[in-house]
This record gives sequence, C-alpha cells and structure tokens, in this order.
Amino acid sequence: MLRNNSTTKPFNPLLSSSINNIRSYHATKSNEKKPTPEELNEKLNEYLKRHKNKLGEVIEPDEDGLITVNNDGKFTNEEIRKMIDEEDERLTREEEEKELRKRKGGGKHGFPRKPLTFAHDMRDYEREELENKGEVNWWKIGGKHKRCGALGVKVGMVPVWDDWGERHNCTVLHLDNNVVLGQKTKEKHGYTSIQLGAGEKKVKRTKKPQLKELEKLGLGFEEHPPFVVREFRVTHPQGMDIPVGTQIHANHFLVGQNVDIAGISKGKGFQGGMKRHNFKGMPASHGVSKSHRSIGSTGSCQDPGRVFKGKKMPGRMGCDRVTVQNLRIVKIDRGRNLIFVRGPIPGNKGTFVEIKDAVKKPLFGTKMVPESVELPPLPTSFGEDGIDGSGKEGYEMMMSISETDPFTYDVEEE
Repeated sequence: MLRNNSTTKPFNPLLSSSINNIRSYHATKSNEKKPTPEELNEKLNEYLKRHKNKLGEVIEPDEDGLITVNNDGKFTNEEIRKMIDEEDERLTREEEEKELRKRKGGGKHGFPRKPLTFAHDMRDYEREELENKGEVNWWKIGGKHKRCGALGVKVGMVPVWDDWGERHNCTVLHLDNNVVLGQKTKEKHGYTSIQLGAGEKKVKRTKKPQLKELEKLGLGFEEHPPFVVREFRVTHPQGMDIPVGTQIHANHFLVGQNVDIAGISKGKGFQGGMKRHNFKGMPASHGVSKSHRSIGSTGSCQDPGRVFKGKKMPGRMGCDRVTVQNLRIVKIDRGRNLIFVRGPIPGNKGTFVEIKDAVKKPLFGTKMVPESVELPPLPTSFGEDGIDGSGKEGYEMMMSISETDPFTYDVEEE
C-alpha cells in the first residue's frame, strides 16, 4: 500500500485527482490515433517513478502481476483475476455493440433511429390476401376498394318518417342524367378511373374541344353536352366493367348504406374571427370600448416581431371543397332518381355534389342494408326500363328500421 511522506493517511494513487488528470490528458482528437492500454500503463508507471518522492514508495506487482490495495485477504488472486477478466469482457462487449450501432447509423450522432414500427396493421395485408381468395369482404369493414360514384343535384331538405314514426332530417339529391363518358386504364394513363357526366347545358356554352371529344364517342352527346364532368377513381377489378354511355341511376346505391358526399360549401364573404373561427370575442361589458367582436392581439413582441403565417384572422369564408363522411341513405326513389340522405351536406341548392361509398363505414354486410348483402352492385345496378328514371311514383325504398320501438324506454322498478 502507498503512503504519503507527509501524512500517515493511506493514499491511493489510482484514485488521486492528479493521476486522473494525467489519464484525461491522453484524450486525443478524432483524427489522432488513440493510445493502447499498454501505452497508458507504461506512461502511468513512468509518472509514478518520476514522482516517487511525492507519492511515496511504489508497490511492485506480485508474481501474478497484480497490485492489491486495501485487500485484507477477502479475495484470493484467482478471484481477483476472475473479476478483472469479467469486467474486461464486459467493456469489450459494450464497445463492440457501440461500434455495431455506429455502423448501422441513420440516427443522431451515428446511432440508429427509433425502432421501426409498421405504419399499417398487418391484419390489413392478411385480409387482402384472404380477399384475393374470395374468403373475406372489404366492403363490409371498409377499405381501399372503390367503385364508381355518382353526381347529384342538391334539391333541398325534407323530413322523412319511418314506420316507427321517427323523424329523419334528410337532404334530397337528384341524379340528373348521370352518363359514363370515358374510362382511363392503368396501361395507358397509369391509373383506373371512370369519367362521369351529369346534367345538360346549351351547345353554345360548351367549349369546342369538349364538343369534339363528345363527338368521338358517337352517342349524340355533342347535341346535349353534360353540364359537369367528374372523374371517379376505381380500384375494384369489377368496377371498370361499365361500358361508355351507361346511365347511373339511384339504385346504384343501397338504402341503409353510408356514403361520403363532397361539394363546394356556401360562400359567406368576408367574415370576422368570431364567425369564421368561432372565437370567443372580447368582454361584453367592462374594459372594452367598441371592440367587442375583435379577435384581440395578433402579433408577438419585438422577437419575432411579425405575425406567423396561418394565423386565424378575419377573411373570406366559404367556397371550399368540403367532404361529409358516413351519411346514411334513408330513402331511394327509383322512379324519379332521388336519394334521401340523412343530415346536411355542403353547397347551395342546385349545385352538384359527388356521392361515393363511405370509406370508413359503408355498412355492407350488416343489418342496416336490405338482406344484409355483402357487396354493393358491381359494377353498377343497370336500370330497368319503365322503372328507373321513368318519373313514375311508387318505386320507393326505405332503409331497414330497428326491431324495437325507439320511443319506448325501459324503466327500472324501484
């Protein structure tokens, strides 16, 4: 054991601050070669011999090459050697793992990023594989399969009562002469879709390139050009089996199913923050002078000294494309091509909206649709002469209702 010449207190050079400073002195830059453990031990021994007078007598290693300090016979040389080997093996293993992480790289300071996680549920791929075998149905659970939609004119809102007497606020949509004008294939255009035209406008109000395209079809559409033309992406393999010139009727959808409807919302003009963004406004009584509907402060201090982009402020409101999801079809009038959808939809009366099967919850294969059919009409439900679009009454279909009366309540007996 080492002892200092000036005091009798035991002194350990390996734990002294001076020697720790000497060991930290050997820290090299990244571009320099790091010293080996043998070189460090050699420099340490040279330092001990050079400062022998200050540190006291240097203890020479025993025959096993060990220098023990404060060992009162608790451990034998074999046990000490075993502990040193285990610690050396642990440090070596940690260094190897660190080097391996650096070689993989990709994250901060050369370390890998966070563990990779699946962006999609693996069950989706299992369902897709089962569907290819015909064992599962995507339409029931919702998914990526799409078929052609329809274009409807917003007529207005009316109440509809079911057999239980329950009132449903419905928006009436008229499918005005929906005709298939063209198809796009993956081989030619890179994706599959169906072009649909609806309504009718004067020939003089139609551009000549569009008239030429309609003339190429050879179906006489150039004499009655459609008012609006839209394109619907189709991903189901059977969804493209609709020939050009086919008319889409109201029975393209099923009563009870959910649909997604997209349209252009009503224009409100320049509106304030309270109406446009639902701000609270300023206090209505004390401390406010003629600024009750003001939005308040919009900027910051000198730093950053500007208004951030996207700040909610007064401005033009409305005239945006809005999609309302999971609207249920309450009633279908096949004779007049009317669809009664529960709830409000965006847009003014007389504007066209896009109607598509719901992506999240189409309700196919459930009790909500007639006979719990598993699939919607693929590629469409071709109309019957004298019924679909005939303008006659008496061909109406209502959605299925609950088996229990919605106006009865179970009262627990006390």
